[in-house]
Amino acid sequence: MADKSKLGMEFAPYTFEVEKGKIAEFAMAIYQKESKDQISPLYTDREAAKKAGYKDIIAPPTFQTSFPLWASGGLMPIIQALNINLMRLLHGEEEYEYLGAIHPGDSMTGRSKVVDMYEKEKKDKPGKFMEFTVIETEIRNQRGELVIKSRSTIVER
Repeated sequence: MADKSKLGMEFAPYTFEVEKGKIAEFAMAIYQKESKDQISPLYTDREAAKKAGYKDIIAPPTFQTSFPLWASGGLMPIIQALNINLMRLLHGEEEYEYLGAIHPGDSMTGRSKVVDMYEKEKKDKPGKFMEFTVIETEIRNQRGELVIKSRSTIVER
């Protein structure tokens, strides 16, 4: 059963320093050669980004999903604090609200909080439940500007 005492729990912030190479690496990963999509010059070409009104290249959408994976103090302390069994962990869904651009040299700090916990009975196994934990994260840059709000659902089967 989900430990509802964890509802409202806030986690220590994690910080990620954005590097130009990490932006390029992420862009290449999501826009593979076999894809009909081209890598946008906004992610790789500073002059193209400036022409589009940015101060430098920008990070592609969903780039921030890598912050808690690459930053120390990111995802694993949350999983451990919630006592989630990694062998039973599933990724549920993600929602993002983009409020600003991410540039090389930015220092991004994420603060996460458990906002919902619930269970659903498995359709194929009556009496067995899956547990859902919803985590909201605010990510701010080094100037304290809110850049992204995210909402992640973790499922423990």
